[in-house]
Amino acid sequence: MLTSFYTAAAGAVAQQQKLDVVSNNIANASTAGYQPDRASFADLLYTGVNGPETADSLKVGHGSRLGKTDTVFGQGSVEETGRPLDYALTRENAFFAVRGADGRVRYTRAGSFELSRHPDGRFYLADPQGALVLDRAGRPIAVEDESQPQDVGVFSFRNCDGLRKTGDSDYEATEVSGPAAATGWKAVQRSLEGSAVDFGDEMTAMINAQKGFAFNAKVVEMSDNMVQTVNNLR
Repeated sequence: MLTSFYTAAAGAVAQQQKLDVVSNNIANASTAGYQPDRASFADLLYTGVNGPETADSLKVGHGSRLGKTDTVFGQGSVEETGRPLDYALTRENAFFAVRGADGRVRYTRAGSFELSRHPDGRFYLADPQGALVLDRAGRPIAVEDESQPQDVGVFSFRNCDGLRKTGDSDYEATEVSGPAAATGWKAVQRSLEGSAVDFGDEMTAMINAQKGFAFNAKVVEMSDNMVQTVNNLR
């Protein structure tokens, strides 16, 4: 009975974590360039149960846990905004490069840029957090006429699934992803890529997680009632 209690509790915690992932995706359904996450689960340890000599060895599971979350890179819908500082990517394995005040280069698919004035008196293309947008050679982009297309760099990776999320829809390159490679692809000016979240898929995942949580919570309640009944019989 204790095994069923702890196994169901572990399952309830895992389903709650899945709900957190799905809820974050739904919350970003209107965030430009957002790429959704998917939760993956792993089995906890199995315990061997000794049976009759003629019977096969039995194993009892102890539930599951959240193993990892993977970012599902996809192409969001591209919508024209008419704003000259908006840029959209039209390929899946494509990213803008931005350099923050800390000097670190990050990559993003969110192309809602703005102008940032620097001490030299010039205006540079920047993201909403103030990180400078880079051209294909890795240099900040000085803007003289914002109505004209800028040489915004578009980069790709050998394995974009190896990128590390850093927040604000930004990613960092890792050994798994490989270094960023500049491409000859062009970003579409006066347009933005919408979120790649599929609302229907997320609602289905949320319903499944809620049902899984409810089922595990019911098993926890039944196990607790059984323990109380046994204790009352003593």
